[in-house]
Amino acid sequence: MRRLLWPTLSGVLYFLSWIGFGVWPLAFVCFLPLLWSLRDARPKQAFLRGWWMGFVTHLGGYTWIMHTLRVFAFAPLPLAFLGYLLLCAAQGLLFGALAMALWWLWEKTKWPAAALLPLALVACEFVFPLLFQSYTGVALMPVLQLVQIADLGGVLMLSALQALVNGALFDALLAWRGGLRAPFKSLTASLVALAGTAAYGSWRLVRVDDAQRAAPRVAIGIAQPNVGEIELHTSPYASVNTLQEQTAELYAKHAELVVWPEVGFNTRAIRESDQLARDIRGRVPVPRIAGVIRVAPGRVWNSAIVVDEDGRIGDHYDKIQLLAFGEYIPGGEWFPQIYEWSPLASHLSRGTTTAPLRWKQWRFATFICYEDILPAIVRATMSDHGEGRAHAMVNLTNDSWYGAGHEQEQHLMLAVVRSIEHRRWLIRATSTGISAFVDATGKVVQRIGRNRRDVAVREVPMMEGTTPYEVAGDWPGWGSLAVFAFAWVRARRRAR
Repeated sequence: MRRLLWPTLSGVLYFLSWIGFGVWPLAFVCFLPLLWSLRDARPKQAFLRGWWMGFVTHLGGYTWIMHTLRVFAFAPLPLAFLGYLLLCAAQGLLFGALAMALWWLWEKTKWPAAALLPLALVACEFVFPLLFQSYTGVALMPVLQLVQIADLGGVLMLSALQALVNGALFDALLAWRGGLRAPFKSLTASLVALAGTAAYGSWRLVRVDDAQRAAPRVAIGIAQPNVGEIELHTSPYASVNTLQEQTAELYAKHAELVVWPEVGFNTRAIRESDQLARDIRGRVPVPRIAGVIRVAPGRVWNSAIVVDEDGRIGDHYDKIQLLAFGEYIPGGEWFPQIYEWSPLASHLSRGTTTAPLRWKQWRFATFICYEDILPAIVRATMSDHGEGRAHAMVNLTNDSWYGAGHEQEQHLMLAVVRSIEHRRWLIRATSTGISAFVDATGKVVQRIGRNRRDVAVREVPMMEGTTPYEVAGDWPGWGSLAVFAFAWVRARRRAR
C-alpha cells in the first residue's frame, strides 16, 4: 500500500492539471511520482501501479459518469457508483499499459526517461482503445503558444512535449538522488523543446491571425435551447419551438446561416425521399444546419442536414462513431432485449461518408456529438472530397447526458484542438452547453455557458489551405510504434 502512494499522487496531480480543474503547470510534473515508483518494479508491479494511477485520475475527472447512469440508465445510486468505479478502472488500463510499455523499453534500451516517456505515452494514446478518448497534452490548452505545434503532428505532439519535460525532470531527480551530475542532455532537450515550441507558437499565432483577417466571412449564428435529453422525450416540441424563436432572433441579428444542435429537430423523422422540410425552416427564411433523425426502411441515423431559406433539403451527414450505451448497446445486435433495460438508449445505424456539407460556395466539415474529440474522423471529414477542403468545421452536440459536472468543459477543450490541427474555425452548437465559436488558433472567442438558453452570432472566416497534420496524420504515433518495433528486433538479436 505504501508503494501505491506514489501512483496515487500522480493520479491526483494529473486530474488537477487537466480540464475541469485546470492547474496546467502540474502537467509538467504529474508523471514524476509514478516514474519514481517504477524504479524497482517488476513487470506485474509496473502494470498495477500504472493502472492505479489511471484509476485515481479518472476518479477525480469523471464523476459525471454517475449522473449519466442514474438519469439515462435508471440505475439506483449504488449501482451507478459501481458503474462509475468500473468505468474508471477500465479507462485506467491505459496508464497500466503505459507503465508496462515504459518498463519494457527501459529494460531493453536503458535510455533516459526524457526519451522513453514520450515514446511510451504517445504510442499508448495512439493505439489504446477508450470509451471516452482523451489525451494528456490537452492540459496545456490554456497556454496558446505551447499548443500550436498540433498543426504539425496533432494532439499527440502536445502529449509528447508534456512527457518530455516530465522525463527530463525525473532524470535530474534520479541523478541528484544518486549523487551524480544533472543529466545535461535530458534537461537541455526539454528546455530546447519548450523554447522552440513557444517560438513556433508565437510565430504561428501571428500568421494565422493574418490569414483569418484576410479570409472572406459569413455571419453564422448558433442556438442553444437548453433543452436536455429528458425534456426532449417528455415535451417533444420544447426544443423545436425554442429553436424557431432563437432562429428568428439570430435572423434579426443578420445571421446568414444558423446552426442547431444535435437532434434539435425531434418532432418527426426525415425520410430519404423528403425534398422539403418547411417545418424545420418555420417562418424565418434563413438557411440552417439542423440536427435531425433520418430514416429509411430498416435504418435510422443521427444526422445533420442543410435546409435552405425555402425549406429545401440539401446535403446530409450521418454520424459514424456511435456512442456506446446511448446510441447503441454493445451486444444488442445479438440480444435485442438488452434495449428494454435502457429505454433511452437508441439503436442507430452508422454513417458511411465523411463528405462536407455544402451551402452556397462554402463547405462545412460536420461531425456530431463526441466525434469532435476523435482526430481520425475529423481528419477524414476535413480531407479533400473532390472540391477542396472544407472552409470551416461544424459540431452538433447534446451534452445533457452528462449533467453539470466537468464533462462539458472537457468535451469543449478536447474539441478545440481540431481547430489548431486543421487551421479552421469550429462552430459548435449544443443543446445545453457549451456552445462556442473557436478560431483557427484554438482560442474560444465566444461561448454560451452551460445550462443556459441563449444565442450567439459571429463573422466566421472561410479559411483555405492545409497543414502538415492534414497531410501526414498521426505520424508521432506511428513513429513511436516504429521505435518499439526496433527495440524488440534489437532485443531478439541480442538474445540470439
